[in-house]
Amino acid sequence: MITKGVSDIKGVRSLNTRPGPVTVSKGFLKLYQLSAEKENLMKKLEWVNRQSDQAKRRLSEITHGMHTMKRVVEEKAKEEPTPNSNHGLRRMFIKY
Repeated sequence: MITKGVSDIKGVRSLNTRPGPVTVSKGFLKLYQLSAEKENLMKKLEWVNRQSDQAKRRLSEITHGMHTMKRVVEEKAKEEPTPNSNHGLRRMFIKY
């Protein structure tokens, strides 16, 4: 490293100016930030995939349950005789 003399100092900022290590540390900081963001996004992606799998599983359970219930209702409808539509409607006539 080249040591600066008094005549090379042009201002307060030039006293501690070392472009190599500062640039490298900024690069490492940015690299760390990006890797942390990548890790967080990967965790979110895993969570979203798990939620998607759970939702798909639940939808298939519901579809299967609906199909089963539809079949049961259709079988009961076939077994029971159809009641006479007028059977339940008995009218009483009032005579004066």
